[in-house]
Amino acid sequence: MCAAAQAPAKNFANLLSTAKSTRNFKNITPPVEAISQIVETAKASLPAELSARIDFTVIYDEKMKTRMVQASEEMFQKLYEKAENEIDKAKLHAYMHYTTSFIKAPVVIALHQKSPFDMQLNDMMHSMSVCSKVYGLDIHELTPQLSAHKEFAEILGLTKPARVLTIIAVGYPQ
Repeated sequence: MCAAAQAPAKNFANLLSTAKSTRNFKNITPPVEAISQIVETAKASLPAELSARIDFTVIYDEKMKTRMVQASEEMFQKLYEKAENEIDKAKLHAYMHYTTSFIKAPVVIALHQKSPFDMQLNDMMHSMSVCSKVYGLDIHELTPQLSAHKEFAEILGLTKPARVLTIIAVGYPQ
């Protein structure tokens, strides 16, 4: 990488890894009751017609999370190969690390739609965040644009038109 590109790329990677939105979780699995309550709170925060069109998959299984990390890495590698300059490549590398680190959280919740619809998830995410605090947990929503949606759908065994909307990492904050 050329010297001119290294400084901005290094600064970007540092900013990304130290941002307030970056969460590091303890390697302690939260109680099933807490995760169930977070999911129920999320469902209750949605209008009935939307709640019936989405589903949540709670993932504890390390093998499944590893497959999701591999799918993300493969997706980022394809984007990396298409990148036109070193700064974009460095940004993609940093985003890949950022995204895959959250899939490795103690618990991952995949939110997926059963049928197509448009909806904002902000209110639901806020409700989940408030509920998680009651249990001393923290959540982080992975930016949906960075997820390997098709691959995640396959890993979770979803059939069309269902698709993964977002991935939510849950755990005790470090």
